[in-house]
Amino acid sequence: MTTRLTADEAVSEYLRDMGREMDLFGSALPENKDRPPHQLEIIEVQQHDFGWLYFYNTKEFVKTGDFIFALAGNAPVIVGRHDGKLYATGTAKPIEHYLNDFRRGVRHEL
Repeated sequence: MTTRLTADEAVSEYLRDMGREMDLFGSALPENKDRPPHQLEIIEVQQHDFGWLYFYNTKEFVKTGDFIFALAGNAPVIVGRHDGKLYATGTAKPIEHYLNDFRRGVRHEL
């Protein structure tokens, strides 16, 4: 059984890895050498019967509220209470759709 603390740590590590991958990919504006590294952080956690749902964005967006720093397409992450694994949701449909899928056993492990 996974604890909230273990789930928090797993998502934080996932976000650090994702930020590093984003930095390696580079900027859409290569001449922007002064852009800060991507730092992603958890902005909200919802507890559910199956585990937790994590919402995240960039540290700069959280700090400033300026949408120029916001991510697009950053689907929330589910952490299963029973297995501690991270699962993808999506952004094409309301979050309830993905939560209901998860409850029915439709899961996409990250």
